[in-house]
Amino acid sequence: MATLYGSIGRSVRIQKAEPGIADKVQDYLSRVAAHIPSEVVAVYLLGKAVAPDEPVLGIWGIVCWVIALALRWWGTQGQGKVLNVVMTTLAFPLWAMAIGGTILGFTLGEQISTLAVLAFAVVAGALYNNQ
Repeated sequence: MATLYGSIGRSVRIQKAEPGIADKVQDYLSRVAAHIPSEVVAVYLLGKAVAPDEPVLGIWGIVCWVIALALRWWGTQGQGKVLNVVMTTLAFPLWAMAIGGTILGFTLGEQISTLAVLAFAVVAGALYNNQ
């Protein structure tokens, strides 16, 4: 019996395995996904479908941006809070413009916005602090 369960009655030191490449990639992708305000982007898309014309869409963009900031502020704790709020501040308008929206009439165009989202995702994934 003792050989099946290790050493019964003695403490056994468990060594942590070194994370593999798949674990490191999964961790990085989770950090990239963490700064994307996806719930607010979904709400923005619904509002965009209902009111696709300016100036209502531009105002709706500001409302969703404020919601994204508030959710990130109240939903993040710890030392990385300010950095994560700043990343959300930058991420939401980029995502809104990449899906064809505007922020008070301002847009970069879908192609430039999409490239900006890709570049931002790489940088923000490296900076994201989940502590």
